[in-house]
Amino acid sequence: MEHKRKYKPWVTPSILSQIRERDKLLSCYIKAKNPARKATIQIIYKEQRNKVVELTRKSKLSFYKSYFSANSKNLRKVWQGIKSLINIKSKSNDVPTCIYDDKGNLVTDPIQISETFCNQYTNVAQNILNKNKYEGDGNFERFMPPPCPNTITEFAPVTAEEIQAILKKFDPSKSTGPSSIPSKFLHYMSDSLINPLLLIVTTVLSSGIHPDKLKISKVIPIYKKGSKLIAANYRPISLLSNINKLIEKIVFSRMFSHIQSNKLIYNHQYGFRPKHSTDHALINITETVRDAIDEGKYACAVFIDFQKAFDTVNHQILIKKLPYFGINGKIKNWLSSYLSNRKHFVSILGFDSQPQHVKHGVPQGSVLGPLLFLLYINDLHRGIKYSKTYHFADDTNLLNINNSIFKIKSQLNRDLKTLHIWLLANKISLNESKTELIFFRKPSQKIPLVKIKVNGTRIVPVTNLKYLGVQLDEFLSGSAHCKTLHTKLSRALGMISKIRYYLKDNESQLLSLYHSIFSSHMLYGCQSWGLNDNNEVRKIQTLQNRALRLVTFADKPNSVYQHNVDIYIDLRLLKFRDVVTLKNLLFVHDFFNNNLPESFAGYFTLSRDIHSHHTRNSARGHLYVPKTNSVKFGSNPLKIKTIHAWNLVASEFPEIDFILLRRKQFSSLLVSHFLDNYKQ
Repeated sequence: MEHKRKYKPWVTPSILSQIRERDKLLSCYIKAKNPARKATIQIIYKEQRNKVVELTRKSKLSFYKSYFSANSKNLRKVWQGIKSLINIKSKSNDVPTCIYDDKGNLVTDPIQISETFCNQYTNVAQNILNKNKYEGDGNFERFMPPPCPNTITEFAPVTAEEIQAILKKFDPSKSTGPSSIPSKFLHYMSDSLINPLLLIVTTVLSSGIHPDKLKISKVIPIYKKGSKLIAANYRPISLLSNINKLIEKIVFSRMFSHIQSNKLIYNHQYGFRPKHSTDHALINITETVRDAIDEGKYACAVFIDFQKAFDTVNHQILIKKLPYFGINGKIKNWLSSYLSNRKHFVSILGFDSQPQHVKHGVPQGSVLGPLLFLLYINDLHRGIKYSKTYHFADDTNLLNINNSIFKIKSQLNRDLKTLHIWLLANKISLNESKTELIFFRKPSQKIPLVKIKVNGTRIVPVTNLKYLGVQLDEFLSGSAHCKTLHTKLSRALGMISKIRYYLKDNESQLLSLYHSIFSSHMLYGCQSWGLNDNNEVRKIQTLQNRALRLVTFADKPNSVYQHNVDIYIDLRLLKFRDVVTLKNLLFVHDFFNNNLPESFAGYFTLSRDIHSHHTRNSARGHLYVPKTNSVKFGSNPLKIKTIHAWNLVASEFPEIDFILLRRKQFSSLLVSHFLDNYKQ
């Protein structure tokens, strides 16, 4: 009973008394021999059991109402309560108490467990490199572009104001690594620490040497999936010194400014860059494919899977690539020092392993790590002659478009051979078994059997695959993604249904729950799959209606044609289709305000820029509508639908120049416009 009271605080002493009474009646019922007495006890027992259930339900409801009311402003506490209601357990609490070492022996000693994990994380890169024989000539420089004429050799001076701005952004709740000052102390004591920290940072950057003490990371293993006895099934989370992070942020700002101003990053790299996102990567590749199919061409994409690409970056090659980006002198020396002599140790429940050297990879959990990886992989596309290369960090795919399927086969095989040469030269390993191939096509098009190989392994075409969290099918219909999404959203509906009574008096928390576990999944990547008009996509709207009825405790509409418009109007929320349209219109606004990746240059054109004739449409800021050949792949894709939606809204607000509005103002105007249409 004490166990119940510990984890179920709503089980009060009076309820425990009623539970004991219920258990006594159950015992009497089991022991009773006389049938008449047994039947009488059974009736009394059921009444007592139902009484316990009712008392427990009311007590639980009262407990959580009080809990959420008392912690309404503490988001972390609120979500802890929600997770306890829907039985979500945090995996971070799963601390290994035994593990198999690299020889297959079961280890139970805490320090030995830490050592086993440290060996696993230290050797993972070398094991991959040993498995793959790098028989290429190692000439990675053949793929590099001409060196950048604009170079940086020394760091720009650091100011006290810059350091203070960084310290103010430190999250006081974050854990810290070794040789560090607690985040809370840095955050709240920044005024007193600015001068000594300024001296430290200036000394480090001017010397071109990064202190060894700041190169040590503390690693915490977090269970992922599979057997808990295998170290490879735990994800390493690295904690670095806050002083190291401060220095890295300052270095990052100077390096990234140089790289951005000289446009040194490949246009189709969408990872770890401002104004770039998974949505942009998905939109670009799907719209490119739709344009090709509309022109009667074939499109084939190979989605490459690298083995631990971040962990196997070769430090010597990375340093040699820096001059091509115009990074020389003390900055190059500092980066070389930053990458060399790095160490990490694993800590489990306070038991630490011995520090071990990290000879490969960009530092996990660091500020500079992602940027250095982008520089390392930046030249991959230069060896690909016939296909267009897309990246989201290490997620890479080659897209080949051609009139002939056999030309696609020939060109892709050549590009994949070149890709393999690049991988050998840069010492990155390919996972052939997880590399996938898909032919995008019209339903009427037939694809003959063709052999496409990578490193001697044939890639078998699939009908759909997962890319950046979205299921892409061969017809780009969105059906494959919607089927997966239906399951996820139905599960979210069950969670909302289970929790809503405990949050009945707090609409803001119910809406927060809706946005977190339902809407976020519903809208992810919707611009690339939500434009289609088929049954699978239409079901999303039905699920959204159900979710909002649960949140608002509204009754089910009497007619199947009734769309719960009052709920949407009261909550100022848009229906799924209108949210997609809103996102598309904001996409156009971002385009004209230079908030999109450069890969979308020239994507939209104003009618007034096509000709000099003064017409009503050009005066209203209409967009030029390009010609298309088909409906499904020509008129229905994002670009054409978005142009028509923009022109329609521009006609209804002829006095407003949308481009000059702030993004937030434009969004608010559109939401009000859609909601006004619901009232009609």
